[in-house]
Amino acid sequence: MELTKEIKKLLVDKEINATQLAEKIGMTQSNLSKKMASGSYSVADLEKIAEALDMQIEILFKKTDN
Repeated sequence: MELTKEIKKLLVDKEINATQLAEKIGMTQSNLSKKMASGSYSVADLEKIAEALDMQIEILFKKTDN
């Protein structure tokens, strides 16, 4: 869900709504809403969202303290 919160903040910053984002990434608004509600995104989804918002994504793997 943290990703969804961040995406929502970016939408406000970029002054677009989820419907407009869905159009930009070639996804239905319904499908995007489901992904945002569940917090379930593929890497490809995130890449498209980042591009549509003129952003970059970084994926980090951190070693755990085990």
